[in-house]
Amino acid sequence: MKFLKYSNLIFYFLLTLLMVSDYFPDSFLSDLIPIEFNIGIILSLFLFSILFKRYRRPKSTENTAGQILSLFYLLSVMILLTALGGRSVSGIGLDNIGVWATLAISFGEIYVQKRKSE
Repeated sequence: MKFLKYSNLIFYFLLTLLMVSDYFPDSFLSDLIPIEFNIGIILSLFLFSILFKRYRRPKSTENTAGQILSLFYLLSVMILLTALGGRSVSGIGLDNIGVWATLAISFGEIYVQKRKSE
């Protein structure tokens, strides 16, 4: 089960590559992954990550910390790629209201879980 131990690292590495490919469609990554499949692959990675986390059953405090770290990482990557001059082709960008709504709902859910655990 060493794969489960490194699944988060693999997930974040692949997610970062896909986001770079999305924000900079003229980069070398665009030749590897067609931009049409980018959003589907990103969503598949999220589902894959959730399924593997289910088997690990981390403690509630570890789960909350991991969720917060994941959201901050995703937001940081989007800010960095935007600051570097990239623009999301698939719409996963800072100017999309859906991204902000998803982040707000996620942080709200984390807050509710934290309150329940105390």
